[in-house]
Amino acid sequence: MQNEQILTKMDEDMTFRAYTSSTKANYAGKIKIFMKYLKKPVEEVTEEDIRSFLKHLMYDKKLKNRSVNIYNSAIRFLYGVTLNKILNFKQMPLFRIKRELPQLLTKDELQKIFDTCKNIKHKAMLMTMYGGGLRVTETVRLRIQDVDSKEMRIFVKNGKYGRDRYTILSEENLKILREYYLQYKPKHPKGYLFLSGDGKDHLNRNTIERTFTKLCKKKCNIDKKVTIHTLRHCFATHLYEAGSELVNLQELLGHASLRSTVDYLHLANMNKGITSPLDVLNTVGDTNG
Repeated sequence: MQNEQILTKMDEDMTFRAYTSSTKANYAGKIKIFMKYLKKPVEEVTEEDIRSFLKHLMYDKKLKNRSVNIYNSAIRFLYGVTLNKILNFKQMPLFRIKRELPQLLTKDELQKIFDTCKNIKHKAMLMTMYGGGLRVTETVRLRIQDVDSKEMRIFVKNGKYGRDRYTILSEENLKILREYYLQYKPKHPKGYLFLSGDGKDHLNRNTIERTFTKLCKKKCNIDKKVTIHTLRHCFATHLYEAGSELVNLQELLGHASLRSTVDYLHLANMNKGITSPLDVLNTVGDTNG
């Protein structure tokens, strides 16, 4: 097969497995770079050729381990699924990634971001992401009919891995969405709520991502390593700290496994009200003295 035919079949294979559009585009982009690097047809590639490419990414391009792993995963999918070719993937292992807990925004920082954002469309999107724990792709594709003000919930259609779910709609979220709707009056055949400038499609995720970064770094002077996905982390962590059960969070977040939700145990501040045994020891010592 020619490269374009291979890419088309790979896209179909990912579609059959309900990969998100962002993952499909990411994998396709990585494979195009891989194809450009090769000096032979893709179907004639050996394990050593792949190792050479991965070393090129590591030492010449100086990519981080996480980035190299994405290339590696895309190549594994290409050969293991699309080309149905048996390779010894032990010769090209994935890097172990050091687990780092993401930084969170405080409630004061979140309020400052919302107050500073003067574009009501962007403000409504950011508040919806935090208020309902939505991913950025889920937010930009939100439809007018997905906002259920009667039941106070948001329907997330075709989320990650093609899963549908409901999440909560807060009073403040509904208020800002109504203000936005009255001002913009979005009209689209598919009912998208947040439209691009020309009104032909939903807003591009890059637009709101850049807006969030600018708000944090330049306007709110927040010196933390945060991304727009941090809003989802904050939603889950703050709900858990407020007493929400993990199984409820799993449903709201759309996690396939509770193991993914358990990660928020490490982010939540569960030390409030707990006294160190050292303080108890000192108290006992003072009493006995």
